[in-house]
Amino acid sequence: MRLQHLHVQKRHSAVLLGVCASAFVLLAAALLGGCGTQQAASVGPSAAAPASASPTVPASPAPGALTAAEQEWLAQKGTLQIGGFSDYPPFGFADKSGQAVGIAVDYWKLVAERLGVKVAFTPVLFADQLDGLKQGRFDSLEGIFPLPERKQWFAFTRAYYMIDTRIYVDAAHTGSTTLKSLKGLKVAVVDGDSGQQLADDAGLSTLVVKGYPRAIRAVAAGAAQASILDELVGDYYVKELKLAKKVKAVGKPVASGEMTMPVRKDDAMLLGILNKGIEMVGDSEFEGIYEKWMGQ
Repeated sequence: MRLQHLHVQKRHSAVLLGVCASAFVLLAAALLGGCGTQQAASVGPSAAAPASASPTVPASPAPGALTAAEQEWLAQKGTLQIGGFSDYPPFGFADKSGQAVGIAVDYWKLVAERLGVKVAFTPVLFADQLDGLKQGRFDSLEGIFPLPERKQWFAFTRAYYMIDTRIYVDAAHTGSTTLKSLKGLKVAVVDGDSGQQLADDAGLSTLVVKGYPRAIRAVAAGAAQASILDELVGDYYVKELKLAKKVKAVGKPVASGEMTMPVRKDDAMLLGILNKGIEMVGDSEFEGIYEKWMGQ
């Protein structure tokens, strides 16, 4: 199972570009000096500017910093309404009191803190999350895969988390299992989930259920011969529902999904803000959240 924070490489690339740019400036200065051009005795903040210098132009915001327009937009917004998972543990789910908890909730709260905005979570079934975002009840969701089928409604931030998707079958099953081998069988999928799309694309016969635990229970009860679920959640429910003797994951992952924070397709302002918020959270901070819920 691959679960990771996904912005290390981009940050390293940005640092490398900065180093290269600095080196280019130093090289240009050295060449100018060699050509007889006069140079100031000192360079840097302490160097006095000539009297004829133009007025200082405000510097562009540092990478990740919010612009004045973005800060004003957030101030007017006040609170971001986030559609949350009710049954997708430990990534996101509702606890016994109905409060949203999980990896995504803690991560979102940290991003919101860095952005200086409040967030309110509403845990619902996954299909209701998608409808809520389409209809404007939610500003974003805890996390979804940027499937091509969803791009007609939503825009997606950069990925911040990766999860493998597996096939779950009866524990007595032997031999290898692939999507192709599920032809002719009944496959339990969650309404609106990426597993449903995988099954539809493979031309499989599906039993569409409302909620992730129902998909696992369908396999355990024999109502379906297999299910396609994200490994993080499938493994959780096999253990939580004490079904390890009845249901198991088989074969290699059939897909790997990148979790993103979606917005409505026309919400370019929020998309840019959330991308900056993701940049503001360090990898060690994400690992701390992950270990809190999953252990080391």
